[in-house]
Amino acid sequence: MADKKLQAGVIGARLGAAHAYAYANSSEYELVAVCDLSPKALDEIWEKAKLPEGSVHTYTDYKEMFEKENLDVVSVTVPDHLHADPVCDAADAGIKGIFSEKPLTINLEDADRIIEAVNRNGTKMSVDHTRSFVPVYREARESVRNGDLGGLTRIVAHMGGHRSMLFRNGTHIVDLIGYFAESKPKWVLAVHEQGFEDYGIVYKGEGGKDPALDPGSTLIIEYENGVRAILNSAKMTPAFIEIDVIGPKGRIRADDTGGNRWLSDKVEGAVTHDPAFDHPGYPEFFGDALIPAVQEMAQMVLNDAVSSSPPERGRDTLEIMLAALLSQDGGNIKVNLPLPRG
Repeated sequence: MADKKLQAGVIGARLGAAHAYAYANSSEYELVAVCDLSPKALDEIWEKAKLPEGSVHTYTDYKEMFEKENLDVVSVTVPDHLHADPVCDAADAGIKGIFSEKPLTINLEDADRIIEAVNRNGTKMSVDHTRSFVPVYREARESVRNGDLGGLTRIVAHMGGHRSMLFRNGTHIVDLIGYFAESKPKWVLAVHEQGFEDYGIVYKGEGGKDPALDPGSTLIIEYENGVRAILNSAKMTPAFIEIDVIGPKGRIRADDTGGNRWLSDKVEGAVTHDPAFDHPGYPEFFGDALIPAVQEMAQMVLNDAVSSSPPERGRDTLEIMLAALLSQDGGNIKVNLPLPRG
């Protein structure tokens, strides 16, 4: 296997164009096929993915693609509520690695079904919470892990702009909080922004195209290891995403353009800026942001590497967002996790 390129396919040609680009520009892979129900989306993928027209096989049925192509890895980039079937079918078909778009699903039954399927088949899987693969966030987590901050106490995150939607874009920042906390969430308390007080307990976002269907929300999340996080997301604010991770001896503030680190030589002491922390943020083209993710997937398949964005954390992220709906609906109460099933 080490001398042979992994065979990659993509399900979903719109957002999947960036995935196709990433596979085509990673030396570990040969991109061989793309599938979409829409012939128009397939026609448009060549330009969007920066691929020569007709350079890979195209399908309108992913099961036919599985039968005809000897795929090692597949990306699933269909709409949020449709992830479960192709992921489970890919795992059951013996495909070794699956890279699924976020959120993992929109309900816990499908999330549990996905995790059962990949575990039963020994399938490697990652979820595209993309900041898990962006250098500034990766280096910030390594700094925390190395003890530079003397541990981790608090996480404070902000999300602004009209796309400050709890599920559609919020899944990224909620998952990023979990990426740093590295623990199971214990409870959630939420207060939605004005106008969404009576939103209810069911996500109504219809795929995330309309911000009016998906609330911004302020969340407090407690983790089993004692880390507490605050997420403030609101529309009618400047468009940005930012996270501040804070420990007894320092803090790191990171956003999509880069980050800064401040350190102290003693617990609860005054901090000074550390110019040595200087790492790049999100690349301009989305497909470039996915190259490290698919390269990691290759290492997962070939060398049993660990995912930076595993489906179990994706399920935790979904559970936090669903708990936020329950918290608001119950009068901004604390909701304990895990949520009951059935």
